[in-house]
Amino acid sequence: MFDRGGIRIGQVAGISVRLHWIFLVWALFEFFSAERFGGAGQVAIYLGLLFGSVFLHEMGHCRAARQVGGNAHEVTLWPLGGLASVDIPSRPLSHLAVASGGPLVNLVLWLALLPFVISQGSPVGSFFLRWPAEPITDPIAIAAAVNLDLLLFNLLPALPLDGGRILHSILWQRRGEGVATQKLAVSGKIVALVLAVVWFLPGERSGLLLAMALLMWIQSQQLQQLSGDSGAAESWRNGPGGGSRSAVGWWQRQRDRFHQWKQQRKTLRQQRLRARVDDLLKKVSTDGIDSLSPEERRFLDRASQRFEDR
Repeated sequence: MFDRGGIRIGQVAGISVRLHWIFLVWALFEFFSAERFGGAGQVAIYLGLLFGSVFLHEMGHCRAARQVGGNAHEVTLWPLGGLASVDIPSRPLSHLAVASGGPLVNLVLWLALLPFVISQGSPVGSFFLRWPAEPITDPIAIAAAVNLDLLLFNLLPALPLDGGRILHSILWQRRGEGVATQKLAVSGKIVALVLAVVWFLPGERSGLLLAMALLMWIQSQQLQQLSGDSGAAESWRNGPGGGSRSAVGWWQRQRDRFHQWKQQRKTLRQQRLRARVDDLLKKVSTDGIDSLSPEERRFLDRASQRFEDR
């Protein structure tokens, strides 16, 4: 049911829509802090508007991908954005258009809702910035705050956010892809450090903020390690602007890398085992079985048993 980290909830315009398990955990924690919104009923309104805004955000990426001559296959929704699996031309301007598609949708929605919020005398605020301090209870004001949060957060210049891809696309166009990848890695680490400092400051902060800072740091560190490789860009792209490998998300790539590391260690152990067996058999053929020490005989017995078990 939770294939690729999300439960499939439907299909829109040929695009599969999944809800990431983080979204469900987030919803549970929001109900535990319902006083922020004025009660459980307001939390339900907030989560519904958040789901709708994130969905439209990801549809913006998919629409942009098709506009630049690419295609979109799947979106996975999580609280502060999502991942869109798309195939697009490997050109900086195409990647810039697709990365900008999601935040542009939130900007348009926020600007469209803003006059209604002001006319009703409701506060123009942000849940992410904890401003204003009093709960935002009007549904239209909640919708506006949700879209402002998605806009601001996703424009941070770090992976896996849209702002990181936007920065990379601009630098790619001006200075080449290699330099763009290096600069993005540095920018991601700076943003991660800033978010971590903000989380440690006095006051109530969501644990998701620290988790995102850690994720940004890890991805930036990996990007730095790959920046000297000619295939670095293809190795990190996923979600908006992700190219043919975009369907493979960050978590899946970590699992694949772990399994690859385990396989490499297993292969190395087998090579060492075979090398020592060959050396001992050569010793037996040259000097006889009595030339083996008790430890060497036990080793050959264990190796023989292992090969028989296979």
